[in-house]
Amino acid sequence: MPAPAPAPDEPATPEPDLSDTPDAPHLPDEPDVPGSPAPIDDAGDSDEEGRRAQIAALAASARQAGRRAVVSGRWLADTVVDVAPRLPVRGADALSAHHGGLVGDELARSVVRGAGRVSAGFGAAAGGVITAQEVSIAGLVLVPFELAAVTALVVGTEIKLVAELHHVAGRSLPGGPRQRAEGAIVSWMSGRAAPPNEVVATVRGDVLGRAGRQQLRDALRARFVRNLTALGPLLTGAAAAGYLNRRATLDVGRRVAQDLGFRRC
Repeated sequence: MPAPAPAPDEPATPEPDLSDTPDAPHLPDEPDVPGSPAPIDDAGDSDEEGRRAQIAALAASARQAGRRAVVSGRWLADTVVDVAPRLPVRGADALSAHHGGLVGDELARSVVRGAGRVSAGFGAAAGGVITAQEVSIAGLVLVPFELAAVTALVVGTEIKLVAELHHVAGRSLPGGPRQRAEGAIVSWMSGRAAPPNEVVATVRGDVLGRAGRQQLRDALRARFVRNLTALGPLLTGAAAAGYLNRRATLDVGRRVAQDLGFRRC
């Protein structure tokens, strides 16, 4: 009796490049690798239910990574570096169309404010997630996975904002998807516009190498610890948590926009 023929291997699905398409679709709902962080969707178009789902998915990933990885900032850094190349960054024309035909300084200002609203929405939605899951204050203080998830989502929103501000300024980040993502991350950390090419980036030190990775972990851990001050508001008043996130995002956007030459952001 002849042995059955082996099933043919399934063709590998290439990872889509969503970083520069004007009307980029949402990222896939499932992570590419089992156990990897869930991708961050284009939060600008998400409703509260969608934001809660994103927070819950990332909190599950953080819980799987463990308390040590979360508290040290390693999980946050790995998550941000993993999803940044797949964030659906819009080009200048798409941004102008989305913001009522604005251009230049006015468009930059509107993009920054829009990102601030998205970050505020994550803070507000986090309260609902925590309440729905009946997470106690003691549990949050011990292992605040939900707060780690919100931190990752807000930082992802800010990195997307940084990349889009460069498009509005006519200074698109150089390189492929990963190089552009790393440029946006370094710009987010420094509060400065990204250098125009890799040579200038190397001279300035704007390269996400080993030292840059450690700096990213430190910056994310600091943001995470600062977000712990919102622990009470998350359980007693979501508006306060939303305000803290919005203020942080507006600060990032305004510093980068100013370095790009925009005014009144």
